[in-house]
Amino acid sequence: MLKEATTTHTTRIRAISQLHRGDEIEARLSVGPAYDDVVIRRGRVQETAPGIGVVWIMDYASGMRKAINTDECSVWRVA
Repeated sequence: MLKEATTTHTTRIRAISQLHRGDEIEARLSVGPAYDDVVIRRGRVQETAPGIGVVWIMDYASGMRKAINTDECSVWRVA
């Protein structure tokens, strides 16, 4: 049998204050106007610092804690 396709719904986060510990997010980098954004990090939120525009996540790919600077990439909640 074939596996059923699963779709994930993502919502852009415009303010870090919308995030909470445990939220699953993606960090995306824009590579140009003619291309889709590239997912560079995906994981669960551990801590936020709205004053400096940084979110710390536990990265799924590396298993390490990573900082995401919201000035450099967009943040998307994964549901």
